[in-house]
Amino acid sequence: MKNLTTLSRILVGSLFIVSGLIKANDAIGFSFKLNDYFAPDVLDIAFLIDFTYPLAVFICIAEIMLGLSVLIGAKMQLTAWSLLLMIFFFDGLTFYSAYFNKVTDCGCFGDAIKLTPWESFYKDVVLTILILIVFAFRSKVTYHSKKENMFFLPLSLLLISLFSYFILEWYYPIIFSFILFLGVVLVNKFVLKDKQQWTLASYAFLVSSLFSYYTYAHLPLKDYRPFAVGKNISDDMKLPNGAKNDVYEDIWKYELNGDVNDYSTEDKPWEIEGALFVDRITKLISEGDHPPIHDFSIESDIIGDITDSILSVPNALLIVTYDLNKSNNDALSKVDSLVKDLSNQNISFAALSATTEEQKIDILSKNNISMPYYFTDETTLKTIVRSNPGVLWLKEGSIINKWHHNDIPSSDELINLYLN
Repeated sequence: MKNLTTLSRILVGSLFIVSGLIKANDAIGFSFKLNDYFAPDVLDIAFLIDFTYPLAVFICIAEIMLGLSVLIGAKMQLTAWSLLLMIFFFDGLTFYSAYFNKVTDCGCFGDAIKLTPWESFYKDVVLTILILIVFAFRSKVTYHSKKENMFFLPLSLLLISLFSYFILEWYYPIIFSFILFLGVVLVNKFVLKDKQQWTLASYAFLVSSLFSYYTYAHLPLKDYRPFAVGKNISDDMKLPNGAKNDVYEDIWKYELNGDVNDYSTEDKPWEIEGALFVDRITKLISEGDHPPIHDFSIESDIIGDITDSILSVPNALLIVTYDLNKSNNDALSKVDSLVKDLSNQNISFAALSATTEEQKIDILSKNNISMPYYFTDETTLKTIVRSNPGVLWLKEGSIINKWHHNDIPSSDELINLYLN
C-alpha cells in the first residue's frame, strides 16, 4: 500500500500544481467560467456572481498549495481533508454540468485543454480515487525528510515537465514548480523545524499570489485562445476544405388513430393515410467542425457590418472594452489620447463594446471620450483580451500584439514598432 500511496500523492500533487497554475495564468477567464456555473439557468447562485474573481483566485492558489503540501507530507490531516472536500465539490459540479448539459467546458485546465462535460467528470472520478487513497493513509504520512524530498520532488518535476512539454506546450510550469521546490529545500535548511510547514505554506501562498496578481495586472503569460498574438482572425473565421458539417435528424410527430407517434424522414409520415401533422423536432446527431473564431463581428449603427473592412487594412488598432460600466476610466482616457495622437497616421481604428447605446453615450460623455464605439458580442470581447479596456494591433487581420491597459505603449513607440 505504501507504493500505491506514494504514486497517488505524486500524481495528485503534480496535477494540482499544474491545474492551479494554468487557471491562475488566466484567473479572469476562470472567473467567467464560474459566472456560467452560478448563472440563473444553471446553479442559480446569484449572490456569488459578484465574487467570482476572488473565488477563482482562491481556488487557483488553494490547488497549488495543496499540491505542494501533499507532495512533501505537510499538515496531512488538513491537506487530505481539504483535497477530499475540494474534489467532492468538483465532482458534483462536473456531474451536474454533464448530466444536464449546462456548461460545455468546465475550465479545469483553462483554455489549454478543452474537455467535454463527461470527460471532465470522468477525470474527476479518477482523481477522486487517487485522493481517497491519500486520505485513507494520511495518518501514515509525516512531513518529509531531506531524503524523501529528494525522491518525491524530482519525480513530480519530471511529471510536470512531461505534461508541460507534450500537452501544454508551455515551459513556465516547470520554472514555477522548480521555484516552489527550491523553497522547500531552503526553508528546511534555514528555518527552525517547528516552523517549517507553516513557513512553506506562507511561501507557496506568496509565490502563487504574486503570479496571480501579475496575470491580473497585465495579461496571461500563455494565451491559448483563438485571439492569441500571431493568429489571423480572418483565416480562423473560415473552415478548411473537407471540414465536416453538423449532422441533424428530423423527428416527425404525426397523429394516427388518436395516438401521436414519432417518425423519421425515411418513414415519409406525410404519405400515411389519415396521419395528421403535429410537430417536427430537429435533433443534432453528430457535431461537425467549427472554425476557431465563429462569432466575431463589428457592427456600426450607421453603416452596418464593418468587420471585413477592419480586417483587411494594413494597420488597425482595436480598442476592446467588453463593458464600459466596469472599465477603468483613466485607461479609457489614455486610449482616447492615444487614438488622437495616431489620427494623422495611416491606421484604422475600431473601439468595440457590448454596452448598450444609452449607457455608452452617458459613460463616454462623462469621461470626455471622443472615439466612436462599435458593437461586438460581449463573450467574444472577453475572449479577445483579458483587460477592460485592452488594445490590439492588427495587420490585415493578423494579431501582431495586444496589451493590457497598464502596458499600452505610447504613440511614438507604436509608430517606431509598426509604421517605420
